[in-house]
Amino acid sequence: MDYFFTSRTGVRRDYESVPGLDLDAWGYVTRPGALKDGTPFFLRPDMRPLEPHCSFFRELAKTLQAKSMQDYTYDLLDLDDFLGRLDPPSDLLAATEDDLVAYRDDCTEHRDVPVGPATWKRRRATINNFYDWATATGLLAQRPYLRRKNGRDILSWGTTTALDVRHLTFEQWWFLDRIGLRGLLPDGSADPSFRSDHALRDSCGGNLSVTTGMRLREFSTLFDIEVGPARRDGSAKEVELEAIAKFGLHRIVEVQDAMLRDLDWYRRTERARAIRKSAKTLYRHRADLFVVDNVDLRKMKVSGILEGRRRTYSVKTMKAPLRRITVVEGEHGLEPMALFVGRHGRMISSQRWEQVFDDAHARTLRIATEYGVPLEMPNQVRIHDLRHTYAIFMLEQLTELVAARDAEQFRLTGRRPAYAADHMSRNPFLTVMRLLGHRNPGSTMRYLTYRRKSNLLVAQAVRNWTEQDRTYADLAAREAGRWGA
Repeated sequence: MDYFFTSRTGVRRDYESVPGLDLDAWGYVTRPGALKDGTPFFLRPDMRPLEPHCSFFRELAKTLQAKSMQDYTYDLLDLDDFLGRLDPPSDLLAATEDDLVAYRDDCTEHRDVPVGPATWKRRRATINNFYDWATATGLLAQRPYLRRKNGRDILSWGTTTALDVRHLTFEQWWFLDRIGLRGLLPDGSADPSFRSDHALRDSCGGNLSVTTGMRLREFSTLFDIEVGPARRDGSAKEVELEAIAKFGLHRIVEVQDAMLRDLDWYRRTERARAIRKSAKTLYRHRADLFVVDNVDLRKMKVSGILEGRRRTYSVKTMKAPLRRITVVEGEHGLEPMALFVGRHGRMISSQRWEQVFDDAHARTLRIATEYGVPLEMPNQVRIHDLRHTYAIFMLEQLTELVAARDAEQFRLTGRRPAYAADHMSRNPFLTVMRLLGHRNPGSTMRYLTYRRKSNLLVAQAVRNWTEQDRTYADLAAREAGRWGA
């Protein structure tokens, strides 16, 4: 069995006409009703479609994104391969309850590297979706296993509900940022052995997450025009998230003035250099890009040529795959619209961001040991930990702010707020839930346990933002002396 994923770009770039076959390949893959990009299709040895695989994933493609379909594909192929190795061999439609239980045990117990609860939860979802579809379409009279009313079945295994909230103290984040990402030494001097042309970019990405609570998928796919330069009055910039937010939920995040000034410094140096270097490469791939020639900053809309057609989009509705190929005609030729630019002028992938932080964390551990810095760094640092740091700080600060205002009102009037609407509008828990873009209160509830443990960078940085003569740079410079002692 062979399998492939549909790709319009691949057809445009690599298709070669077959002698005797009159086929407009580009018109075929772009016609109404054509398979969506990223849809898998499967071929038997005789090169005919393999069923029920093709039909199942064509149905999934109606609601899933390409990355999810890819994960489901590998999960179902793994199950298919396991069933084929049974004695006697079986397949997806002939599998029994015992076969599926054996697959669960093989994945979670008997393999050289058993899968964890989170991975098995996804594989179980793939299996459930397949058998739900097979029974709904009449391929099977009933699923090969029963599901209880509470949703559990014989495939249930493990739990992923344990708290997994990890955050950084101010000292830990400062050390990771300055030493790990920017390549400095504990005394504030430059490390000659540090090799990176993107220290400012990497630092700004981390700071943007820790001061706004944005997820990796959100800050890494931002356009430069969405953030823009620092404002003349020093106020924060509101950025609307929608298509790139989790579940596509609309929310507004605020980028503080100090962060805007850091981004402006990166924009004028590393980003400008990367744009000049990538102009020729982008031009060679012009046919595969969305080339914008009109940007409406007031309405936040862009218009340009994509796949030979003029298209107009509202920026907030543009999904990550489209953003990654969006460029604009600039003074140096084609320029990426991405805020954070990597090699060849493209947006940086999530995998590359994770690699950057892994390398930065490894460097902090090494430098702390070599220089005898009295700081314990976590054994592992994920980019998502910065979002946790922001959440815990906001709960702490908002709770203290509401308590202080209530006490002041009671001192002046002898009364406390009594209206339900007032409590809801000022409730720290609901505010943080909105800021983080959670649709399930249980997701926000996890941070309550950690509310009293915050000694964070954001707490100190935001206090400084309220003072006109203080900046994050001042804060970092003051703290730098501690490590050189």
